[in-house]
Amino acid sequence: MHCVLRLFVLGSGSSGNCLVVEGDGERLVVDAGLGPVRAVERMRALGTDLFTGRSPLALLVTHDHADHSSHALSLARALRTPIFAHDGVAIDRARRRTEVRPYAPNGSSSVGPFRVDSLCVPHDAPQVALRISVGARSVGIATDLGHAPRALCTFLAQCDLVLLEANHCPEMLATGPYPIRLQRRIGGPLGHLANHQTAGVAVALEDTRVSRLVLLHLSRANNTPQRALDVVGSRIRRLAVEVLPHGEARRWEVGAATGDRCAEQLAFAF
Repeated sequence: MHCVLRLFVLGSGSSGNCLVVEGDGERLVVDAGLGPVRAVERMRALGTDLFTGRSPLALLVTHDHADHSSHALSLARALRTPIFAHDGVAIDRARRRTEVRPYAPNGSSSVGPFRVDSLCVPHDAPQVALRISVGARSVGIATDLGHAPRALCTFLAQCDLVLLEANHCPEMLATGPYPIRLQRRIGGPLGHLANHQTAGVAVALEDTRVSRLVLLHLSRANNTPQRALDVVGSRIRRLAVEVLPHGEARRWEVGAATGDRCAEQLAFAF
């Protein structure tokens, strides 16, 4: 059966991460760095409503940092959906006030028509990359990791569309406004991916199933969209790549008239 997977990124970066995956008439929400009001506004800017009269099947939380989890309780209650969290997500307040279901890192779960595969990645909080599939279509999401383990490329190579962190430029980080301790955290093996590290993953994804790579979770202080795109784009030849600047919302479709390629996207600045 032909299935279209739609992806709505409502926010990416330190100011708040949240996205919606839609397929077969159902939705999943991933991360809760935006509250309900902002999430509604950004979803409407992308041409649809967050509240449709049908609740999302789940709110998945990837890790316990504020820009991914701080609004988990308010967003889950507004959407009337359970939170799915692994053991490394310590959302104690939410656990006392709404339904929280476990999912296992490095495992697979079925949530309605969705298959959700997770892979532990190196960060200074227990963190997972996700591969979310509907029918034959898959999207991969990998942000907040200090380096890319070999298993990550294999994990993402099974996706049609990949969202991958390109957080910082090492030169900008070294000369920027952050104190040394924070620079070391970001640039360390449990921090965030630098542009050249992202480029290494991109090279490994060429000539795989992946047809489009989106760079996101960019630092406003230590990177620029053009710099990230230049570094990654200079290393690849046969993989379409684009960048999502900090503070923008955008949507994609996988499996529309273009086959396995992503349809044209819309972008809105906030």
